[in-house]
Amino acid sequence: MTSFSEALRLSLYEECLGPFGGLTYRDGTLIASIGKIQLVLPAELEQSIRPLIGQKIAILRTDIPDKQYLFRILDQAPIFKKNASLLEDP
Repeated sequence: MTSFSEALRLSLYEECLGPFGGLTYRDGTLIASIGKIQLVLPAELEQSIRPLIGQKIAILRTDIPDKQYLFRILDQAPIFKKNASLLEDP
């Protein structure tokens, strides 16, 4: 188990990305497992981020009022494979 002191808090405009393994609460703080990283997040994000468990995501900390954290789902297919059919003969 990772101790609270080992959990990462994102700096302004810092991003964390990887497979989203799950959410836990430790000492009243929301912790997201993203790859090998334990990331501290505001508790109010739990309901909006919980449906993304199991997907590869990116979380960005911003200075935007009411949007301090932005998150998105990352497509796991490499771009060159998506466009491979464009390079093939019909």
